[in-house]
Amino acid sequence: MNSVNIIKAGYSSYSRLSARELNGAVYLAFILTLTFSSLFSNYTYGQNIDDLKLLVFEPVLIESIVEPEAGINDSSDESSAVTVREITSLPSSENPSSVSEFLFKAAMANTQTVIEGIESDIFDYEEKVKSLELQGGAYEPELSEELLSLGTLYQNQGLHALAIEQLDKALHINRVNLGLFNLEQEKIIEEKIESYVAMGDIIAADLQQEYLIYLKRKIYGNTSVELLPALNSYADWNIFAFDSRLATDFALNFSAEANINTENQVNNSLPQEDVKTVRLLNAQYVYRTIIDILLNNFGLSDRRLLDMEKKLALTNYFFATNLAIRNEINSGKVSTLTMDASQGYYNMPRASSNSMGYRRGREALERRIDYMKNMEGISPTEIALAQIELADWLLIFNKRTESLDIYQQVYNELKASGTDQDKIDTIFSPDLPVQIPVFIDYQYSRAAWNIPEDIALEYKGWVDVQFRINRFGQPQDVTALGRSEDTIETIEIRLLRQLRNSSSFRPRFWDDQLLEDDLIEARYYYSF
Repeated sequence: MNSVNIIKAGYSSYSRLSARELNGAVYLAFILTLTFSSLFSNYTYGQNIDDLKLLVFEPVLIESIVEPEAGINDSSDESSAVTVREITSLPSSENPSSVSEFLFKAAMANTQTVIEGIESDIFDYEEKVKSLELQGGAYEPELSEELLSLGTLYQNQGLHALAIEQLDKALHINRVNLGLFNLEQEKIIEEKIESYVAMGDIIAADLQQEYLIYLKRKIYGNTSVELLPALNSYADWNIFAFDSRLATDFALNFSAEANINTENQVNNSLPQEDVKTVRLLNAQYVYRTIIDILLNNFGLSDRRLLDMEKKLALTNYFFATNLAIRNEINSGKVSTLTMDASQGYYNMPRASSNSMGYRRGREALERRIDYMKNMEGISPTEIALAQIELADWLLIFNKRTESLDIYQQVYNELKASGTDQDKIDTIFSPDLPVQIPVFIDYQYSRAAWNIPEDIALEYKGWVDVQFRINRFGQPQDVTALGRSEDTIETIEIRLLRQLRNSSSFRPRFWDDQLLEDDLIEARYYYSF
């Protein structure tokens, strides 16, 4: 998994993410798992939910073989049959799961809810709370922990309003006994965030995140090493708030009570409807702060710098594409009515090389390469991959000549260094072209739903597609060749639109040279 996969769906408990990597654009998976958890009594285990919002496409390379019919030598279309042969394959199993089944099972595992006995557990905690109140009064210190446990039980049942009610009581008692600024309240706040996110109230969750980072800063200071985990978590939250599917409502409904954290030194003069942009500015500032802390305390040899620079580049990619899309909408070139509501900004090739996002993202990727060249234990292949990702960045932003020169230079250097040709081919000549940038989890992909690559999916059909990739990685002449019998036209349209709107593919090599015209034939299996 890529180190900068920031917004990973399937984290069953967002509030516990401080030590975890998140991944790209797929918050719905989290919401879906919690929804399944709270509604599990209405579903049988592993039941499908036929919803194209869960659509995943999985390609295999194919070739078309024209075979004359028996006894006829004429090779014309009328006397020949076309057979499609699959050249690559997908994971298989005797018991594959559809996407909905996989998410349902993940929800059951992630919630860790034990149905039997949970009601009696809630009753026991309620009785213990009453007993403590009678013995020690309304502000008995032990009450805070018991109310936290009770709130967590309600949370596991999907009763998030009740959970927040108990957590608020726990937080109040905690602060009465330990003061407003104590770290013992962190767990309570994290649980509140989890329930707010599960309820879809991203504004309330954001307010709690703001308070949590304010609390950590007050205790540790703004530039201390101890603050690093909290800063990392808060930066990830801002990316999540920008890129989650609920962020649309977040931007539209953002109110004056939802204060932007002024300690982040972001531009608070932006209109409230631009709150998503503010999230990106927050994330950029915090990642830069983390980088400064690492450099000042650990120097150039700290490998965490590599992840932070890559995450900083991602924020700038979102920034560049986000503003470009919004400018086109405002100018009337793109209508929100014609856009796919589930389509992320990063799915569309609108970014400009004149943007600040392009420049700062490029600088981050270049610094990353410089760090690697001065670190011990970094292999030539690791440096080569970092250089290739810089070339990807340049290609996406239409710096084509410079990009192609870097691809060729890295290829030649790997050859000259004696790197095994199979390893070089894995990077530069994969069976199917790689969509770039590689640190995005694209719509309709496994990664978008946090489904491991080795998990076998149950496919409902397929669509055969042919398209060309020019030397600059742009998809052209995207055409459907056919589809399975039960495949509806909507699925074919979504696949073709996805391929046509792809920002770019990394050009492939053949015989040590970049391909000028790369013809691709692929069968896209789908599941949901």
